[in-house]
Amino acid sequence: MSTFAQADSQYRAAVLAPGRELEAAFEAARALGAPKLDGDELTEAVLLRLQACVQCQAAIKSSLNKVYAAPAADFFVETIVFYLQVAFDGLGAGLHVASERNIEKRSGSLRPDITIWKDTQLIAAVECKTQLGWNRDGWTQDFEEREAKLEKVWPKARLLLLVMTASNWSGFGEDSRVGRKFFVLLRDRLLDMRSYHSNLVVHRLEELIASLLHPAEA
Repeated sequence: MSTFAQADSQYRAAVLAPGRELEAAFEAARALGAPKLDGDELTEAVLLRLQACVQCQAAIKSSLNKVYAAPAADFFVETIVFYLQVAFDGLGAGLHVASERNIEKRSGSLRPDITIWKDTQLIAAVECKTQLGWNRDGWTQDFEEREAKLEKVWPKARLLLLVMTASNWSGFGEDSRVGRKFFVLLRDRLLDMRSYHSNLVVHRLEELIASLLHPAEA
């Protein structure tokens, strides 16, 4: 190799790979058909993908002597968008998923992490957090304020909260909205997950999907 650019070629190819492979991953997942909402195959796929991201960032942190790894928040949202759309397509729900789309066409309107639409009607929104330790005393108020803003524009739309890990915060407690509006995927840190096992899971992604599709039963 005669240049630094040539030496870097394989790493550049790795950086480009997720964008190139995403549509192929969509096709492969959609080919599996409808997911079973009483199972945990979607949850397993989500957690293993998230774990791969966290392990990648941990390796980069170590190699570059960084104090902090890059946040996993955006990747978490993208992963949930991916599997929500896969599930809705497989189940024939007639819904489409968007990320960071304004709920109305005006500057400054609410822009949830994830929105679920039927044609032009907003059905629900999902806010995603990697953990709530940073806002352990204020997350409930934040959620209720955003829920009120959503209700003013879309009275029939629901707001849900999905948290990646229960590590580093005290959890939802005895709140009656747990399992209906509040969901947390994993008990521990993703780096502590050696392999997937159902006893590591607090709420399955399938439960959140069922809540979105059958709100009257939630």
